[in-house]
Amino acid sequence: MATCVPVQLDVSRWEAALFFHVAGPESSEDRRAMRRAGKPFAIGMETDLVETEHGAVALLRPELHARPGDPLAMEILLTPGDGGSHHEALRLLGEQPRLTWLFADRAWWVIHAQSHPLDPEQHAGFRNLLAGALRHDTMVRLTGRYDAQAALGEVVRHYELRAAVDRG
Repeated sequence: MATCVPVQLDVSRWEAALFFHVAGPESSEDRRAMRRAGKPFAIGMETDLVETEHGAVALLRPELHARPGDPLAMEILLTPGDGGSHHEALRLLGEQPRLTWLFADRAWWVIHAQSHPLDPEQHAGFRNLLAGALRHDTMVRLTGRYDAQAALGEVVRHYELRAAVDRG
């Protein structure tokens, strides 16, 4: 499970941070590697925008390379057009100086944390993601079809279809 939300890690400023609940048995080796880590791991993130008939869904695909050849990868779905914390998280990512990653075990104890600076190119990428989502959502609102939950539901159905194909 993963999320990206605005938090106040420093008393004076808000920033978006990534939180990961690394709880399942399939992640036991990752948890072990994180607990033993004496230095930061290689990390990466891809982003994408899914434009549905009910609104835009921004996807963040963060990866942590705690074990060689087997990255811990997750997908975070955000509906920034609905306002609130999703919008604020993407806005902050487009301007904050760093990105903090926090990893917790089954009991929600932080087992690993690291941060890295965000450069102007990364800021521009997050700003473009937010702008694209808002542009799409403006058009959808004009048709009266905007519904953030329905947009999320459309994306989630694709995950369910992928799971069914993988099982089948």
